Amino acid sequence: MIAMCLYIEQKQDAEARNPDRKHGAVLLIVLGVILLASWMLVQIIGRVTEEVALRGVDDQNDAIRAAAFQSLEITIGVLAEIQLLDGGLYSPAQGWASPLGYAGFPMAAVSNELALGSGGESEIRGVDEMAEFAFPPGIEVDVEIRDESGRLPLNQTSGERWKLLFEEMEIQPADAATLADCLLDWIDRDNETRLNGAEAGVYQRRDPAYLPANAPIEDLLELRLVEGFDRLFFDEHGVPNDLFRTFRNCVSMMEAGKVNLNTVHPLVLEVLAEELDFEAQRVADFVRGVDLEAGTSDDLVLRPGLDDPDVPTDNDGEPLDFSATCRYLTVHIASRSAGTVFNLSARLDTETPSGEQIYPMTILDLQTKGSTL
Repeated sequence: MIAMCLYIEQKQDAEARNPDRKHGAVLLIVLGVILLASWMLVQIIGRVTEEVALRGVDDQNDAIRAAAFQSLEITIGVLAEIQLLDGGLYSPAQGWASPLGYAGFPMAAVSNELALGSGGESEIRGVDEMAEFAFPPGIEVDVEIRDESGRLPLNQTSGERWKLLFEEMEIQPADAATLADCLLDWIDRDNETRLNGAEAGVYQRRDPAYLPANAPIEDLLELRLVEGFDRLFFDEHGVPNDLFRTFRNCVSMMEAGKVNLNTVHPLVLEVLAEELDFEAQRVADFVRGVDLEAGTSDDLVLRPGLDDPDVPTDNDGEPLDFSATCRYLTVHIASRSAGTVFNLSARLDTETPSGEQIYPMTILDLQTKGSTL
């Protein structure tokens, strides 16, 4: 990269004297970026394949665990390469829906939602029979990547937007207003009760009595303590119901900022359409491409500077905001063999390099779980 910068600086004066050489310099810069991205991915894959070759499979549990962590490293490498080449991560349609297939691993089945709530399996597969890389025999790895920016941030969403979401969930308007106000009262730091909300006075009358958190929610199950949610989102035993599960799929614990229209959950898309006055179906149809199927090769990407006559606009013909990137991603990896499964979940900040400079992005959280079928 340093050499590339020096090259650019040295060429500036020459380009000013000879404009005809400008296009050649631009081409060299582009090629340099491509080479850098490819080098970065090859380095990560090279380290992974070396570890696989050296480890052996005497201990199958260790091999399954290693395959999961190696898949995470490969996923990070793929994301970093696409981010560099495309100038940002906007949609799985850029190629990162199937990171193992992108990297050349054979039969890398990747279940991905495209953050559209489909929960379906992507048709994009790494099926190159001549692939250079492979995990030890008998080990299968599934990777699912979820974009958190396709959801509403749980601790940073307005009351009006919450009301719209609850109504889209077919909750009665009176209950929707209660849920929105009680949620905000539970999160905010003051003790002032909103019109339909609840503060300490309500919770202290319960048996046993308790106080509202007055702080951001860290676990969605905390909602069983919140007025309104306790009776609508849980049964009499405190077990989450279908409304809870629908809500969980619409929200993110991350501070994701703007909602990404490429990966937005269908209910959240309806909320935005109502709020910003555009047709939700037009956005959904555009990103799915000609076949109107999510997760296929003709999917389109909404991003800044998009030049397409069919690009979605609001009902006044004004362009929508496509600047949201997939900054926060949740990666779920399942590595399995002979009835044993190792699960790994990682949350990534794709726009902040790791402090140790090990990876080009930061792993914010990492959880593992092993099980036997």
